[in-house]
Amino acid sequence: MIEKFEFNESRNTSEFLEIFKAKNDGASDELKKLDRLIALVRLRENPIYRIIFNLILPFDFIVCKKLLTLISDIEHKLPEWLEKFQELECLISLANFSYLNPDYNFPEFETGNENTFEIKNCGHPLLTRGKKICNDFAFINSGTILITGSNMSGKSTFLKTVGINHCLANAGAPVNADHFRTSVFNLFTCIKVNDSVSDGISYFYAEVKRLKELIDEINNSRGRKIFFLIDEIFKGTNNKERLTGSREFIKYLSKQNCAGFISTHDLELVNLSQENFNVTNFHFREEIINNEMIFDYKIHAGPCPTTNALKIMEIAGLPV
Repeated sequence: MIEKFEFNESRNTSEFLEIFKAKNDGASDELKKLDRLIALVRLRENPIYRIIFNLILPFDFIVCKKLLTLISDIEHKLPEWLEKFQELECLISLANFSYLNPDYNFPEFETGNENTFEIKNCGHPLLTRGKKICNDFAFINSGTILITGSNMSGKSTFLKTVGINHCLANAGAPVNADHFRTSVFNLFTCIKVNDSVSDGISYFYAEVKRLKELIDEINNSRGRKIFFLIDEIFKGTNNKERLTGSREFIKYLSKQNCAGFISTHDLELVNLSQENFNVTNFHFREEIINNEMIFDYKIHAGPCPTTNALKIMEIAGLPV
């Protein structure tokens, strides 16, 4: 179908698929020849046919010669065909994704500034339309964004929203945003880290190993800036050591060739913005109306002014 279809309205598509077409034999013709020769080879499995064919003519020699000749003709072409066909499959998936989401928009990539990230009305593609809360955000020449906030306020969802839309943008797909402008980053996430009973790795150690991978990625980035998303940094250990470890790790990131978001419940970390101009505070919040928590799921500038852990325990009936 690719060989016969005339892509008159899309010159780029026609050029992209030119590899499958040939003046004499296209890819499908070559593969049909291969299929026929293999069918002839299979006839040898029948002892009666094998004897008859070889009595009449040197059947094995002829088939082997034709097969080797055909293999010689296509051995370099076939990997290229398969690679191009697989790329076409990916492009079809992206095109289908775009067709099913006509309200999504293609991203813009900033090449002049290596530290740009701007989104408007950006939401998570897997959340229900009409119910999802979308956010605006922008930083230019800003490194580490520290996000504080109460439980269930939307910190993790925001990080996942940024991450999955960034993946879509890098893949060439439209994103769930009215405007999505970003520098070209290598994305690194530490969001869903799991322990392993079989390997004897605790949650905390798994997180430590993952963050060490981030340091290695930064050191081996070869000029390409890393965009990181870290959810609930060092939540697997006690509060004293978590605070010390988080503080030093954030200080380290703020001095490297990277940018990104870190969410945390440790409100003491917000003071880092006063010590380091490359750390900026944002937060998610909630209101309690008639003993019920109301979340707006919107990101706000500055450190979080509220907490709700004790209120959640109280509403659930726990002694607090």
